[in-house]
Amino acid sequence: MLGQLRVALLVSVLGSPAVGAATSLAISTAGTLVGTLRHAQGGRVDPWLLATIGAPSALAAFFTARLAGVVDPRLLKLAIALALLLTGAGMLRPRPAPADPPPVPKRSLALLAEIAVGAALGAISGLVGLLLGSLRLPAMIRYARVAPPIAVGTNMAIGAVTGLSAGVATFLEGQVHLAAFAIVTPLTALGASLGARRTGALDPATLRTWIAWVLVATALIMLAELALPLLRPT
Repeated sequence: MLGQLRVALLVSVLGSPAVGAATSLAISTAGTLVGTLRHAQGGRVDPWLLATIGAPSALAAFFTARLAGVVDPRLLKLAIALALLLTGAGMLRPRPAPADPPPVPKRSLALLAEIAVGAALGAISGLVGLLLGSLRLPAMIRYARVAPPIAVGTNMAIGAVTGLSAGVATFLEGQVHLAAFAIVTPLTALGASLGARRTGALDPATLRTWIAWVLVATALIMLAELALPLLRPT
């Protein structure tokens, strides 16, 4: 969804980090709902991961979104940007196939990990106004060994339930700019629908490369956004 690009623009245009982040989150949610429907119709949404990662993510996002107005998100954004950069670079680096497949973790341990990851990323989503699909996606591909098309569809569905929950909280706090939401949302929804149609037709290796480059580019933009205020003369 590239919400990192949108939130930076909205914060600048609307003049308020809290309002810009909340509005971007609401727009991202609308886009993910359209994209999720397309992915579900194509059989690219895993119900199990939607429950084990999506439900904890939605609950955590609801509670932290109500605190977003009093928390400084700069350190969180820095950590997210570095994680995106390292993950994207790692996905671009060719790796030899292992002789033996890695051991499959016990189902109980995998379940705990899915719940913990969902809750942690959901909590951060509510604070910084990002759905953080760029963090979930490589983890699902690399560690859960989910096929890229399924990972993309499920990741978007998790983002949808997370954004809906956080969106309710931000609407209750009156932080969503309704005019910006009404203007940007239709274009975002159209783009999400068109992109979702193409996902199943892409070669998995090509899709993985595209995902990696998006992660790297997004991380660099976020780092630049954090660095610019430090370079301005006081």
